[in-house]
Amino acid sequence: MKYTLLVLLFLGSFTLAQAQSKKEKKRQKKETQAQKELPSSREPGSSDNLFRGQRKMSKSSGSLEAKAVQEYQQRMKQNARKYNKIDRIKDRPQYSDPTYFGHKRKPKKRPVGKRKFCKECGIVH
Repeated sequence: MKYTLLVLLFLGSFTLAQAQSKKEKKRQKKETQAQKELPSSREPGSSDNLFRGQRKMSKSSGSLEAKAVQEYQQRMKQNARKYNKIDRIKDRPQYSDPTYFGHKRKPKKRPVGKRKFCKECGIVH
């Protein structure tokens, strides 16, 4: 009887110790996982985790159609700038004044005997 009581007591304490150790192991695993995920001063973690943040996706950058629309709008702005520049250049007197005859500078009006044939515009002046 004493031996059976001693064996039961030994088995009970052994199973109780095993149950405690399993709980502790689970708790330790959770703690280590939490420590691995969050960098600390002791273990700063890898450089990948330090600089990786949650990026917010904008509505327009999500689909291909939205990107195509953005590219189209950008091209239209560039074309508008180009045409405005061309219009400003056309306002210069060498393009708008007919007396320039396509010259960069207005040609001189020489006396009748000294006039020369102009290769640029094909007129004698």
